Amino acid sequence: MVDYSAQLDEFRRLPDETEWLEFKEAKKGFDTDALGRYVSALSNEANFLKREAGWLILGVKDKINPATGARPVVGSLYAESAVDLNSVKLQVFNHTSPSLGLSDPVLVCHPDCIPGARVLMWRIPAAAPGMPVAWKGHYYGRAGQSLVGLPLNKLDAIRIESVMQDWSAVIATDDWSLLDPAGVQLAQELYKRRHATHSQVLSDLPHKSVSDWLHGLRLAVNGKLTRAALVLLGKPEAATFLGGPTPRLTWVLTDHMGEIQTHQHFDLPLIVAIDQLVARLRIITVNLLPPRQTAPLNLPNYDDWVIREALHNCIAHQDYAQGGRVRVTEAPDSLTFFNLGSFLPGSVERVLSSRRPEQRYRNACLANAMVELDLIETLGSGLPKMFRLQKERFFPLPDFEFAQAPDSVSVHIYGKTLDEKYVHALMSATDLSLEEAVLLDRVQKGQPLEAEQIKRLRAKKLVGGRGAKIFISAQMAVATGQEVSYVNHKGLEAKHYKGLVMDLLALGAQPRRKINDLLLSKLPASIDGDLRRKEYIKNLLQEMARDQQIENAGGATRAAKWQLKN
Repeated sequence: MVDYSAQLDEFRRLPDETEWLEFKEAKKGFDTDALGRYVSALSNEANFLKREAGWLILGVKDKINPATGARPVVGSLYAESAVDLNSVKLQVFNHTSPSLGLSDPVLVCHPDCIPGARVLMWRIPAAAPGMPVAWKGHYYGRAGQSLVGLPLNKLDAIRIESVMQDWSAVIATDDWSLLDPAGVQLAQELYKRRHATHSQVLSDLPHKSVSDWLHGLRLAVNGKLTRAALVLLGKPEAATFLGGPTPRLTWVLTDHMGEIQTHQHFDLPLIVAIDQLVARLRIITVNLLPPRQTAPLNLPNYDDWVIREALHNCIAHQDYAQGGRVRVTEAPDSLTFFNLGSFLPGSVERVLSSRRPEQRYRNACLANAMVELDLIETLGSGLPKMFRLQKERFFPLPDFEFAQAPDSVSVHIYGKTLDEKYVHALMSATDLSLEEAVLLDRVQKGQPLEAEQIKRLRAKKLVGGRGAKIFISAQMAVATGQEVSYVNHKGLEAKHYKGLVMDLLALGAQPRRKINDLLLSKLPASIDGDLRRKEYIKNLLQEMARDQQIENAGGATRAAKWQLKN
């Protein structure tokens, strides 16, 4: 039995607080939100330091008394009743992700405690492998004795643990009757397609038993089936052998307002469920008219390969230890693919620009088998190919969204064009690199670009505009037949608007309202929003006053009237 009084004294004599140990005086109380941040930090640091748990001690000062060589005990009145204690534990459970269930703290009655108080020793379990703990959506850690946001190196180190401990490679059962015959047959057909150019592989396959074939794919080991085998090929009842929530695919149909209209779940085997889900998606023809052409291009709203690559990657990279399911949401003009688990490469830009494939896989056993079954691309080439295909189809490029607490990845695929000018730009500028196409895609979506990225587009004369307000360039406008749109965005020279003001004031002094009525509808499209347009007119009038062209004859603000200066 642990002597917690002795353990407390041992902690009190440590020369410094460590990343896994925190003392708080908390004599009369303690902020529960602060407690939650420390729970996140201590849990994550305990994982990083390979400890079973961290400790949060309430009722002890954090500075050592030089006379005793130990931190003084004062005792704490925090969470005195069982009701208060249960409330604290419930809040920690509700606001941590993944939810962390704390045990009751060890209560140590020490002679130095104030009357009615005690020391609370709260054992904080280490974060589970691959699953950093967040408090209210934020990950916390420690820098020495200070509470800080969890540093990226520690966050990545915890996350990668799920890769190092391959969930899909775990042996699940020796019951081969749990394999679905239709799933196995489909898998072998896909295997033949993958190895269509390898005659020896194809000739050997009919002579192999299912057991030998699955052992060759590493879906079976020593006569037993892995979790990956059951996920891909198992009957629905095989889910009970996977040690957690049932892996499944879910299709959700929403309307323009995002309201769910209907849905359907698809259970094991997932190799069969993939085709079933794809069959629910509505594929229609979209007409695109190339610049200066009369015959339209007829294209499907979604490319079948892009759909399947996105879905297959969700299955391969889903963090099955977290539960949940792979979800495909079909809106009227888009598809969103969702899976649990962090995006291991870190950023989409890194994948698109890197010549070295990602070396880490969350479910290596499952992913390797899916490569052999021609379900996902090798060497990390799938994501760049998705972008290239969308570019070649002149559709908006995929959007990726990464969330935390829990970690998840969403991929948004567009089923319609957003901006005709950029469709024409992609059709005309055939020498655009994929990276430049990504930047142009962000322009059409109104997403911000960094100064260097804007500079790069300007250097190739792809965009024009003021500052960060950029739009299609004059050169591209001519190439794509968008000259009128370009002039509307670029606008006229300031002297043109000044001339209009002078003509108006030649009729007599005019209030600002009349000047606004004259100019607002004539300003370029690049100056968007009523407030920005009025600010432009204000600056124009002030510039004309400084140039001694006009003057204010009626006072300030609403009483102001502008007239020509004699």
